[in-house]
Amino acid sequence: MTTTGAPGAGPRSTGPHVAAPASSPTAPGVLTHRVPTPLGTVAVHDHPADDPAAPVALLWHSMFADSSSWAAVVPALTPHRRLLVVDGPGYGASAPLTRRSTIAESARVGEAVLDHLGVDAVDWVGNAWGGHAGLHLAATRPSRVRTLVAVSAPVNALMRQQLALVRVLTAALAVVGPVRPLRDRIAEVQLAQPQGPRRPVLDAALRRPSRRSLAMTVRSFIIARTDLSWALPRIAVPTLVVATDDRYDWTPELAEAAARALPRGTFATVHGANVVAPLEQPAATAELVLAFWAEHGARPV
Repeated sequence: MTTTGAPGAGPRSTGPHVAAPASSPTAPGVLTHRVPTPLGTVAVHDHPADDPAAPVALLWHSMFADSSSWAAVVPALTPHRRLLVVDGPGYGASAPLTRRSTIAESARVGEAVLDHLGVDAVDWVGNAWGGHAGLHLAATRPSRVRTLVAVSAPVNALMRQQLALVRVLTAALAVVGPVRPLRDRIAEVQLAQPQGPRRPVLDAALRRPSRRSLAMTVRSFIIARTDLSWALPRIAVPTLVVATDDRYDWTPELAEAAARALPRGTFATVHGANVVAPLEQPAATAELVLAFWAEHGARPV
């Protein structure tokens, strides 16, 4: 798998074009399902494929974001897949997260979505948190995942210094909510351009949850996230591990090493992005996903 995007420049135009207008969950033809799960009701935005017989893919966003982070990627993928774009528990149009949880429970939420919608297996595309849930599900319930793309999803747990910083941030979020200084700090670790044109999407996603729910998601899916290295040798499906060039704790070298630990793993890098690559570099992200599906998908695309 080749590297896409160029340092200091926009994504290359050699792959499929991603339309500039964002795809909204309320766009014509898009249904929003309210799915009961172990972590409350989850909103799933169901984007039909151009071909009604196309396979199904599930997209799950990173922490501190919601389904809107995929908006510019969706138009490139719907010619080839029906897309189930999830608002993770506590985010977007989903119910607040009211108790501590785990990545393992996030994976069970994903399976509950498939069960509710009568889908046997999906091409799972997860960004950070969504990648962690996909890795867990593919390792423990392999029949539900046809292929897996994990974008900026470190398998290692947070280091001690990171944990200390995140605990301080979480305590502040629980008391005052996502006020501007805290949003600035979050943007610095989520985006390569913290004050760039994609920042308003992140700010809007942070303002939607309640303070308690937002803090609970951080405690559950960042602070309590354990090492996922155990999952790699157990994942038999084709898996693409995607790194970005601006994330210090999940470098291309670390991601490539993770890909080598997978029985059918490949590796790629998106340039000009930090954690939320689908938001910052949608064309490059879509290009990688489509190339991977073309090589490993249920049908040629």
